[in-house]
Order: sequence, then C-alpha cells, then structure tokens
Amino acid sequence: MNATLSTFLLLSVPGLPLLLAFPALRSRLYWPCYIALLPVLILLTVPMGVSIDLPWLLLGSGLAIHDGADRLLLAVTALLWTAAAALLHTTTNKPADDRLTTYFLLTLAGNLGAILATELVGFFAFSALMGYGFYALLVAGGDERTRWAARVYLVFLILADLALFEALLIAAATTGDLSFETVRQAIAQSPSLALYLSMVLVGFALKAGLWPFHFWLPPAFRWSQPAVALLLGGVPIAIALLGMVRWLPLGEIAFPDLGLIIQGTGGAAMLYAIVGGLMRAQLKTLPAYTTIVATGLFTTALGAGLADPAVWNRYGNLAYFFIASLGFMVAVLVATTVWLQARYHYPARPEKHADDSIPWFERWPGAAIRWAAQMGVGTLPRLRAVWLAKVGRLRQVRAWQRALDGSERSLQRWAYAIALFLLLGIVMVFVGTSSWN
Repeated sequence: MNATLSTFLLLSVPGLPLLLAFPALRSRLYWPCYIALLPVLILLTVPMGVSIDLPWLLLGSGLAIHDGADRLLLAVTALLWTAAAALLHTTTNKPADDRLTTYFLLTLAGNLGAILATELVGFFAFSALMGYGFYALLVAGGDERTRWAARVYLVFLILADLALFEALLIAAATTGDLSFETVRQAIAQSPSLALYLSMVLVGFALKAGLWPFHFWLPPAFRWSQPAVALLLGGVPIAIALLGMVRWLPLGEIAFPDLGLIIQGTGGAAMLYAIVGGLMRAQLKTLPAYTTIVATGLFTTALGAGLADPAVWNRYGNLAYFFIASLGFMVAVLVATTVWLQARYHYPARPEKHADDSIPWFERWPGAAIRWAAQMGVGTLPRLRAVWLAKVGRLRQVRAWQRALDGSERSLQRWAYAIALFLLLGIVMVFVGTSSWN
C-alpha cells in the first residue's frame, strides 16, 4: 500500500465519523453510523501494518496499526459499535435518534482514534473526545437516573483529564519525542517518575471507574438504554485500561511498594464486587459487578508488572487480549440480560432512588436538612422556625444540580455548536497542513 493511500485510510478511520457528525453532511445518507465504520473494516482487511506520522497535527501525532493484538482490539471495537448502531436505530424515535447519532459518531471517532494513536498527545485528545461524547450519550439517551450516573462520570472525567494533562507535561519536559515507547524509556530515568506514575494511575482509574471510583458504573449499567450500556465495557473502561498499558513504563521499572498497593487494591475490588453482587443480586446489575471483578483482576496484574518488570515483559502482551475480551464479555452480558428481561419478564425490586441511584454528594444536603429539622423539633422547639430558616440555606448547595439539569436538557440544541466546533477543527488541520508543507 502506497503512502498516500495508507494516510487517507488511517485518517478516515476517526475522520469519517467526525465529518458525519455534521447533521448537514449526513442528512441525506442512510445508516450514517454504519457508513462511519467502513474505513475500519477496510483497514482490518489490509494484511500488513500501516502507520503515518503527522508532525503538523496536535504538536506532532501519529496513527498506526501493527500486530495481531492491535487488530484484535480494533476488530472487537468495530463489532461492538456495529451492534450498538443496530440498537440505536431500532430503539429510539426520530428526534432522539438525530441527537444520539451526533454523540454516537463523536464518541466513535474518539474511540477509534485512541486505539490507533501512537503517542501521548493523540491518545489524550482522542480519549477526551470519546469521554465527553460518551457523557452526552448517557445524558441524551437516558432518564433522570441515568443523568445521576452521568454527572458522577463527568466529575471523574474532568479530574482525570487534569491528572493526565499533568502527566503529559511531565513527559514533555522529560523527552521531546512523545511516542509511547520513547516516553516509557525516558520516564523510567526521570526524577519525576513517582509523580508521573501517580497522575497516570489516578487519571485512568477515574476514567475506567476502577474501585473505589466505581460509583457511576452500577447505575449506568442498570438504567442506560441498551445501545449505550453495550458500549460501557468496550469504550470508557477498555480505553482507560489501554491507556494504563501504553502510558506506564511497564517492564522498565521495578516499584515493589507501589505494585503491592495496587495489587491490594485490585484484590479489594474483586472482594467488594463478589460480596456486593451477592448482597444485591439482580439481573440488571450483573454486568456492573462482573466488570468490577474483571477490572480488579487487571489491576492486580498491573501491580505485579510494576513490582517486577520481568513478569510484565513475559506476560504483558496478554493485556491487549484481556482488554479486548473484557469489552466483548461485558457486551455479551448486557445483551443477555436485556434478552432475558424481555423474554421472561423478570420482576424488578422496589426502586430506592436515594440509595441506589443518587450519588452521595447529591444526597447529603437533603439528609443534613432532615437531620437538622429533627434536632430542631427535639431540642429547640421555641426556635424551630429560626432554625429551619437557617438550615434551609443549605438548599443553595443544590443550585449546581439545577444548572446541570438545564445544561443536560440543552444537549438537544448542541447540533449547531458541534457543527461549528468541527468546522473550526477542520480549518485548523488545513492551516497546519499548509504551514507544514
């Protein structure tokens, strides 16, 4: 394959979904979500490895697909998105479908770009696009209970991007070449190694919802529509685990103490998921607790690799197969639970929104108000009115919740803003190309 054709093919894998995210460009197309996956299918049929360098894009970027592990991950990803596209077109009405199609294509572009990225800047940019696109999918495609999970995910996503951006700055200060292999070798000798490891681990743990940052996973699996729940394992979780494998200097350093802590965290996550799954045995939460067990197992293996580089050098290639199988396994579980519920009509337990769905940081103002009101009745009966008036000010804490409600409802009017944003990005790419030439 010549250079021009390989460049066009690799750029079209994340580029075509971005172009089709323009409502005007896909308005006359049938099945735009399936059309956006065509470059991926063509790329998978190319027998040889393909790579390009784009020094004019994002301060220097690259896209590539090489060995069987990369192809397996890309093939599983394409399969999941095809299944999600089928569910998206059969379970939504026309207005919602138009909105969800835009967010679907944006998330797809970020997901595919992160898999093909060969360096830190591209992976960070594509994973950020994927993350915020997936937040829009959760909000636009779900009800109030799904939006509670989406808010937690959004908070964790912002914190994760801040941590990963700090890690990116450390890597840029260490070496001028930000490709994965070069960064792993350079950061292993850096005096900022401990800070870099902390930022990367915390950042991707927040993105993946690893225990103890798992609060949004059970309600997201439980209340999201099937097209979105099908992607949970293969999109935010799998890409975050892939980021750990690519960003961390695994096989280059020996960090026994940190490795032991991470292994203990993974073991605690598996124990929590097993006990919690048995105590809250419910068909709709089975994929969530299974995912926590699987990510706990991955965390334990990651800790072993940080503690002993020889272990990772021997077994590290299996990480890609584990990530690919995790996304596929979670999707099968979600599809199975949806099918069983539709076929056998499993009765749902009485819903406890305050216990199961609402995050703790949204519950505490109301709990504090109720507790203070009870204290006022029992201990200060004469000053009860004054007491309740003062305590009522705590309700101002909920102002950010109302702001989020309004912003989430305004997602349906994002089509024009997204179109302008993508147009600006395309103009910047052409300007960079012309200046590079």
